[in-house]
Amino acid sequence: MGAELTMFENKKYEVIKKVCNGQCSKERAEIELDLSRRQINRLVNRYKTQGKKGFKHGNKGRTPATTLSKETQQKIIRLYRKKYDGFNLFHFTEKLQEEEQVTVSYTTVRNLLYQKHILSPRASKKTQRTKRKELKEKERSDQLLTKKESQVLNELEYVDPVKAHPSRSRKKYKGEQLQMDASRHDWFQNGKYAHLHAAIDDATGIVVGAYFDKEETLDAYYEVTHQCLTTYGIPYNILTDNRTIFHYKQEKSPSEEKDTFTQYGYACHNLGIELTTTSIPQAKGRIERLWNTLQDRLLNEMALKNIQSIEEANQFLKHYIPTYNAKFALQLNDTKSVFEKLPKDIHLDYILARFSHRVVQRGHALKYQNKLYHLYDQNQHVLLAPKTKLMIIHTKENQLYASHQDSLFMLKEIPLHEKVSKEFDKPIERKKMQVHIPPMSHPWKKASYDRYLRKKNQKEALKTNSRT
Repeated sequence: MGAELTMFENKKYEVIKKVCNGQCSKERAEIELDLSRRQINRLVNRYKTQGKKGFKHGNKGRTPATTLSKETQQKIIRLYRKKYDGFNLFHFTEKLQEEEQVTVSYTTVRNLLYQKHILSPRASKKTQRTKRKELKEKERSDQLLTKKESQVLNELEYVDPVKAHPSRSRKKYKGEQLQMDASRHDWFQNGKYAHLHAAIDDATGIVVGAYFDKEETLDAYYEVTHQCLTTYGIPYNILTDNRTIFHYKQEKSPSEEKDTFTQYGYACHNLGIELTTTSIPQAKGRIERLWNTLQDRLLNEMALKNIQSIEEANQFLKHYIPTYNAKFALQLNDTKSVFEKLPKDIHLDYILARFSHRVVQRGHALKYQNKLYHLYDQNQHVLLAPKTKLMIIHTKENQLYASHQDSLFMLKEIPLHEKVSKEFDKPIERKKMQVHIPPMSHPWKKASYDRYLRKKNQKEALKTNSRT
């Protein structure tokens, strides 16, 4: 039975055969085969001892040691279709090693799934077009497409054109600029949309804070900022989208509580953080690319854990974000960081708060969020003259204070009805609670907030005049 040789192997056989039959010299064989005299002599000996089959490569027909078994291949395909459907293939390869104890390369996984017409959700436009062309040619050649092939072809009928995203250099120092935004998405894959708020360092790609909420809210941005300040420190600059709630919304009578730019801007002002906004998506490409990654990876990770609520998701983020940073962020030397250490005497609840103005009513009370309150100073009821202007401070921990000149008072709600009747109920002895009133050595002075508002209004007026 003759040995099956490749074209080059057959050429070597024919030349060496002529050498052995005296029809060709060894010098001529060296030139034709581009081999040395020693190699020619070895081939001559092989011809004499083994004949034609001696020119067949020794590994021909042998299964490579790295070849996956049929069982492993079927397991990988089954896992992707049943458990990890929707994962990009890099992420899927990581999960195979971490969760399923199957160690294979990304290329192996990609080629295996590609043969089954399974493309990564993050497949490039070129890959999608190639697969579409392959299936179209099969369809034109009158070959019946399988149900899966027809489904893939329908999904690939329209491929988005390539979009231009000009590159931009990263900032030089860690903490020089944070990009902050929120992403509305079906994070729990149940049709109920939620907003993920996050901030990312431009120089390193470190996610410095992340938090879920039902809507895009100031409280959620305060939580992200709190995570950043306590973990990394005070950044130099924060860049936000002026189409988000950071942008001042023109209303007929906007309230200070709804003016998020004023609230967050005042907090940044007191921390010494420069706050800038932009309407150009490319200017904050770092956070935009983060959304692409998290909408792919985080969404699938939460699905594996069967996370269906915002509370569960926020707990999961505490463990997920450090893992994400270790895998994707650039690890710069700490000497290249311009994050400022948070001073020990700063209480963030006093800074990450909501500020607004109110006027004392005739009953020596003030109204806030449809409730009436009395003012207290160290458990002593304080009576201020009607029409006295106060600044209300609503802290992150839902405590209420009022600032007037250089004094700070605690607010106590006036109940609609008395809880205990002096005439018919037995009196309840209560221990006097010592209420802590923060000192005025922080930004709760009404004059400080008023100065900030005046400067902000002046800037808005200048912008309006320059446009007209």
